[in-house]
Amino acid sequence: MAKKNIKIKASAASGKPLTVQRTYRFNTELFESFEEDCARHLANPKLVLEALILHWMDGDAKVRGAMALRHRQRFGNTSGED
Repeated sequence: MAKKNIKIKASAASGKPLTVQRTYRFNTELFESFEEDCARHLANPKLVLEALILHWMDGDAKVRGAMALRHRQRFGNTSGED
């Protein structure tokens, strides 16, 4: 319990919340198939997304570029990032 209090105090001291909720839009068919796949493998979609974000952040520019290229090859430039 003491550790939780320390985290809360540290967060309050920095003025930043421990968590942030954001809203992103996904293609319905793609996200439904993702959720079905997570259910099939007994994984929480939220935790899978967190793991993917961490994988992205841990990768260098070459890894992130390869991930982005694979996305463009599979889906095209659908998000308007370019």
